[in-house]
Amino acid sequence: MNASRLLVWSLCLLGIVLRASAAEVASVEVRNLSGQALENVPVTFGLAFRKGEIPQGLMLHGAAGGTRVQGDVKRCYDDNQLRFAVFSAILPSLPANGSVPVTLTAGTAIPEAALKPVMLDELLKTDFDAVVTLTFPDGAVRSASARPMLERQQLRVRGPMWLMGHVATEWLVSGPPLDKEGKPDEDLNVQFQVRAYAGLRRVRVSVVVENCWDTWAGNIRYDAVVTVGGKEVFAAKAVDHRRLARWRKVFWWGGGSPLPAMGAPPVHVMPDLARLSATGALPNYDTTLPAAPHDWQMKRDLGLVGPLWDIMGHGSLTAYMPTTGGRPEIGPYPAWTVQYLLHKDPRARDLVLANGDLAGSWPIHVRARKTGRIMTIDDRPDFWLDERGKDKPAWKPDRTPPDAKQQKLSPDLAHQGSFAYVPYLLTGDFYYLEEACFWAGYCLIATWPAPRGGAKGIIADQIRGDAWALRNIADAAWIAPTDAPEGRYLDEKLRNNIADRIRRMYGPPEFAKLGFWGPRTVQDARVQNPANPNWIITAPWEHDYFTWSFHHMVELGWPDAAKVRDYQLRWRVGSLTNATDFDPLLATPYRMVVGEKEPGGPIRFYDDWKKLGDENARLSKPGLTNYGGGYSYSARAAVICGIDGGFPKAREALDWLDAHLTKPRDALARDPLWAIQPRLRSGP
Repeated sequence: MNASRLLVWSLCLLGIVLRASAAEVASVEVRNLSGQALENVPVTFGLAFRKGEIPQGLMLHGAAGGTRVQGDVKRCYDDNQLRFAVFSAILPSLPANGSVPVTLTAGTAIPEAALKPVMLDELLKTDFDAVVTLTFPDGAVRSASARPMLERQQLRVRGPMWLMGHVATEWLVSGPPLDKEGKPDEDLNVQFQVRAYAGLRRVRVSVVVENCWDTWAGNIRYDAVVTVGGKEVFAAKAVDHRRLARWRKVFWWGGGSPLPAMGAPPVHVMPDLARLSATGALPNYDTTLPAAPHDWQMKRDLGLVGPLWDIMGHGSLTAYMPTTGGRPEIGPYPAWTVQYLLHKDPRARDLVLANGDLAGSWPIHVRARKTGRIMTIDDRPDFWLDERGKDKPAWKPDRTPPDAKQQKLSPDLAHQGSFAYVPYLLTGDFYYLEEACFWAGYCLIATWPAPRGGAKGIIADQIRGDAWALRNIADAAWIAPTDAPEGRYLDEKLRNNIADRIRRMYGPPEFAKLGFWGPRTVQDARVQNPANPNWIITAPWEHDYFTWSFHHMVELGWPDAAKVRDYQLRWRVGSLTNATDFDPLLATPYRMVVGEKEPGGPIRFYDDWKKLGDENARLSKPGLTNYGGGYSYSARAAVICGIDGGFPKAREALDWLDAHLTKPRDALARDPLWAIQPRLRSGP
């Protein structure tokens, strides 16, 4: 998107006078969580739009309690229609335990006289500052201060900014912590994302400390103190800042006194799940499901207390990510995120955002010094984030070995969740955008360069690893700002992966008539005492993840991914709709037989349902799982992808499952990981 068109969009969103009748596009509810009335309440949130939702020639106008709403365009569709923007408003009043709507309308309009944006010189006339002070075991002290960074930015024609308008301006500044002589730390970097609202009654500062440079520092220990406006707002002792990790805290300042994150305005911007689903950004979750009691983990985590939630903690996630078994983050989006989107509990929102913050704790973040952005395989096509790589990290020794009691965090492609994408969709927060891009970048640099094809970026993990990695790449590519290089980079890698799967699946020669993929021997699959030692095995649930992931790409706007989805739907839908030859109760096991391989010979895939049914009856017992995160429910989601994609007999497959699952609505209400419903009410 060129700069002049972006400026026009920004002016349109900042404020306009409507000439013709306006049509409401969106209304966002802002709720007061406190028992007292509030005045001049600052709010900022993200909002996604369907392609074609704002007709050509119409512009957006926002209003909240009679005040104009600022909009900052972040992403447009290829035809320059609006996809995602960040909106800010200062609500004049908010009744106790009440709510007000923020409405956006579209109509023909002309720009008003330019509204004066919040300027940096206004902020610098106050005594605002945020300072991070780090004290190291050898007694050295280094600090980073936002104020001199902002002063340096003031001298530039234009420095990095995230928001700019009459309601809020957010400046992005960063630099290394310095010692008293001004010598910088060679490894650490501090970001300040400073958002000032009009009138400077409130300033929000996001503080991020990173050990992420591609100069490969080891563990660094320090005591950390953060002050805002000269007052201490955060302190932590003996922080072991692991390599390739970062932490962040958010504070509020205004009226001469700082407010910690818990003192932020007590408001809740209600999520619009229907809108997010309609754009394709999220699945079509079933909003008619009743609320169910939280499971033990969510009950524990809603309090956000204990060392799991400290900086460098891992929150709700499993520290050793390759741990086997079902977990609430292993699905399209984490179960705690779906619970929040369905039922809108403010405590659950805090949990979603806290896990998004702590996504920074994992050692996966690589920032290139020469660009300041995520390191790319375009720049280093042979790079592998593994000690066995030809081009690999040249790790420096740990400055201080980590405490032996510290819980090591081990990332893994096959078991990774989505941690920052939904937080970004909800808030439009720059930290979550970068976090989503870091995780997408990790998926590429953590893949062995040989099957990856160097800079081509072909993900070559377990089938589930491919599914979740490509989901994270697609999501980050979809939200990356229009002019950001990350969007183009990730889009190219995603297209390469789609084309690679199509070529290998469809051939010629075609890989398998019934749509099988990713075969393994019984030895590789660890089948004990197989009835046939020459069997070839797949994990059907991994393929359901893979099917959903490619369908998600279709919904985000990569239509060629439908070919990969439909190839896999051959066996998934067929296993549920050929009852004469293949018992559908055998359709959702842990392992499925798909063919045989003679020693030293090629794979011979089964190509008829009778043979397939007979062989699987020798391997598995008939049955369906009875909990919402189980294999039968990921299969259900896969056939729903078929319904939405118009795949033959997909509706019949769903009807069979829903008739034979035990109280599926109750199971999905308790565990909504796969609580997806068809977008179409009728179909093949």
